[in-house]
Amino acid sequence: MGAPVARFVEREIRAYLNCGVLAHGFLRVHCDGCGHDRLVAFSCKGRGFCPSCGGRRMADTAAHLVDRVLPEVPIRQWVLTLPYPLRYRCAWNARLTSEVLRCFLRAVFADQRRRAKRDLGIGRGLCGSVTFIQRFGSALNLTPHFHTLVLDGVYTGTSSAPGPFSPLPPPETEDVARVLAGTARRVLRRFERKGITMEEDPLAADDPLMAMLGAASIRSRIATGPEAGDPWRRLGDRVEPGEEEEDGVEPGARLPPRCVRYGGMSLHADVAVPAHDRRRLERLCRYVARPPLALDRLQELPDRRLSFRLKTPWRDGTTHVAMERRELLERLAPLIPPPRAHQVRYHGILAPCASGRDRVVPGRETKELVLQPAKDEPSCLATQPTSWIKGPRNGPICRNV
Repeated sequence: MGAPVARFVEREIRAYLNCGVLAHGFLRVHCDGCGHDRLVAFSCKGRGFCPSCGGRRMADTAAHLVDRVLPEVPIRQWVLTLPYPLRYRCAWNARLTSEVLRCFLRAVFADQRRRAKRDLGIGRGLCGSVTFIQRFGSALNLTPHFHTLVLDGVYTGTSSAPGPFSPLPPPETEDVARVLAGTARRVLRRFERKGITMEEDPLAADDPLMAMLGAASIRSRIATGPEAGDPWRRLGDRVEPGEEEEDGVEPGARLPPRCVRYGGMSLHADVAVPAHDRRRLERLCRYVARPPLALDRLQELPDRRLSFRLKTPWRDGTTHVAMERRELLERLAPLIPPPRAHQVRYHGILAPCASGRDRVVPGRETKELVLQPAKDEPSCLATQPTSWIKGPRNGPICRNV
């Protein structure tokens, strides 16, 4: 095609090819107890699709949230998906993504305060959330959307001195619809105020290759080669022709509870974790922080094409999507987030600079339990990532450092 790929995309793909390969650098770990050495290959630390680095980041992030951020209160997951034109714009514009997320959270928090005043008599409750910006769908398609873990209730008191937490009853479907409609109104007003239009496409002029790959991935189309523009190949026991699924819900199908659609957006809020169920909360955190690519779902077909297994079969019977090897790169490249674009955001009482944050996050005794090293271990190990605290430091014979 002649168009160069974005530098940050090329850099991450090349780094992934060297990830975990001893020939490209390693750390030698020695056990003084048994004298055994272990070589730990350097990782690429990619943020886009590396299964190894993404899996470690998933485990570390989930443990961090459960141990040090999310209080022992009910948590509800709100999942917002965007219309196709907005997905394309948000995929490459971090500021626009922040604007849309801000509009969404203002609608969620406003609904929580409204229900707190109506049901609990609390005038101005304090809300909090942690949002994961996922860029991928189940078929490795580019589909930026928000997984937001919201405290399912409000704190009383002031922002600098929050009081007790008051849980809210589960929202009704009408409440979810009100939040989605409010989000759409806020986004439209914000766009009008800033003069943002969907017709403009600055990416097409600045980076035509990434614009083409992103647009094709969002629409589940092949981007290059003789079949460019054709739908992705679907495999399954009873794949039926018809409209493509969007966000796992067949067009026209009956929506599940607390799930609504409006103006090309959809909002789902039926997943909740009760207070004190930290194990279930960590599973939810791992789910929303997971990487897009799992190698056990990718396999080679007899004709040397690749097949990627869907986590959940689609309603039309599709269980796998087939692709040429070139097409795998087409799908992975748009999933790499632009540099300096944070994929985890904290808002409300859980924001990093919130004055009352220290009063609601898990107490100091939990942090000391997680961070305090054993008596014979160097104190520097207390600051290592969770997934590395247990692992290459242990000798295979004596099990000591």
